[in-house]
Amino acid sequence: MTERAKARARSSDGAAAQRRARRLIAAIVVVAFAASTAAAASAATGPTGSSGASGSTGATGSTGSTGSTGPTGVAAANPSISSNWAGYAVSGSAGVARRFDHVTGSWTAPTATCTAGSSTYSAFWVGLGGLSQSANALEQTGTGADCDANGVAHYSAWYELVPAGPVSVHLAITPGDQISASVTVRKDHVTLTLTDHTSGASFSKRLHFAHPDTTSAEWIAEAPSTCEGSGSCAALPLSDFGTVDFSGAAVRTLHGLTGSIANRHWTAEPVELEEVSAAGGGGRFFGPRSEVSAVPTILASAGSAFSVSWAQNTQSAPAGPGGRVFPGLRS
Repeated sequence: MTERAKARARSSDGAAAQRRARRLIAAIVVVAFAASTAAAASAATGPTGSSGASGSTGATGSTGSTGSTGPTGVAAANPSISSNWAGYAVSGSAGVARRFDHVTGSWTAPTATCTAGSSTYSAFWVGLGGLSQSANALEQTGTGADCDANGVAHYSAWYELVPAGPVSVHLAITPGDQISASVTVRKDHVTLTLTDHTSGASFSKRLHFAHPDTTSAEWIAEAPSTCEGSGSCAALPLSDFGTVDFSGAAVRTLHGLTGSIANRHWTAEPVELEEVSAAGGGGRFFGPRSEVSAVPTILASAGSAFSVSWAQNTQSAPAGPGGRVFPGLRS
């Protein structure tokens, strides 16, 4: 081989070596780039965090207590019959006389349904005294729902210290108003309080009263009475007041015993109003009669609540005298 040929061979071998070296460098670059890219991707993603622990389940809340039960609508058993009172009264029990010095109660002022040509009257109150047959006094305060002969309803507030007549109280009463009242006796003074919780208006008055009756306490829907100069009284026609709901009925004795109508330390007496109009001139004759009644329900809410409902029906029965006329509101 000539020197020129050898030189060309050496030159060819060198070029081949350079090409191999360049391919090796390129391969190394590619591998390095791939490795760099993978590392970058891994760094961007970051390691997967461990799963957090599941939170504990909260305790189930306790169930709230059931509220007190209101009046049921079931009529009270074995009521006393009156011509002008309906509701409840309490007095001494088992031969033990009680003296009460405080009574309180609440009611919703009812709506009077009126008819033109007929004047009717109704009153709703709490009071002390007046229950016994020999009662000559009664301390009371409450509201009224009357109808005039034109069929227009009138609502009022009042107090009365029987045997004196009623005194109007300047409170505007609207059907549906939430009313509360109390009567308190301290020796020869009486404090009467009446509050309209709907309007926010209230009345309170302390009066001297020489001989208050504290032998009983009452929560009553009443047919007011008209009285003659001789002292004889007769119940007036009762307004259709629908139903009146009494609640929060409580009483206290002179010696500090407190409780609802149903307390074992006194006797609770339901009273039903029976108003009778005899047909054909009256007397004990059989024939149709229009009977208006006001009937109290059994006690509810631990003896502190009841309702009185007005009702009218026509039946064939002897038309006799009505029940006892208690002292009360006079028209």
